[in-house]
Amino acid sequence: MKDVPQLKSRLAALFAEQYFAVLATRTGDHIHTALVAFAAGENLKTIFVCTPRATRKYANLKRNPSVSLMVHNSSNLATDIRQAIAVTVSGTAEEVPAGRLEDARTVYLAKQPHMSGFANSPNTAIIEVTVKRYDVVVRFQDVTILEIQEDRIVSL
Repeated sequence: MKDVPQLKSRLAALFAEQYFAVLATRTGDHIHTALVAFAAGENLKTIFVCTPRATRKYANLKRNPSVSLMVHNSSNLATDIRQAIAVTVSGTAEEVPAGRLEDARTVYLAKQPHMSGFANSPNTAIIEVTVKRYDVVVRFQDVTILEIQEDRIVSL
């Protein structure tokens, strides 16, 4: 995929149909992964996740805000080798500040309405990942890198 609008459309479709991502955070030399419900911002430049503040992932991203998420549509079937898409999201995470909290919560709950109680809890942080790039893999080997802030595809 070498066309930015086409690639962004494909990402938006994937993010609309998938409810969960794997979030990777880091502390020291240890990488921690967790399954999270997510929502992408309309322009794909941000991703929102929620987490209780009393978790390892929250502590990790506060110490080291560089994070990665993996979103995919594989079904654990042999046909996935031809049909699946996997996206690695690389970016910087921070808790949404109070002044933007309601807007972020609205985006998150539009995608994840069943998470309303969790997202509205005073113990839950809404985390905004400012996306630097998307590494998009189709057919398990065709890789396209999109630097989303510049709307530019990078050659490997």
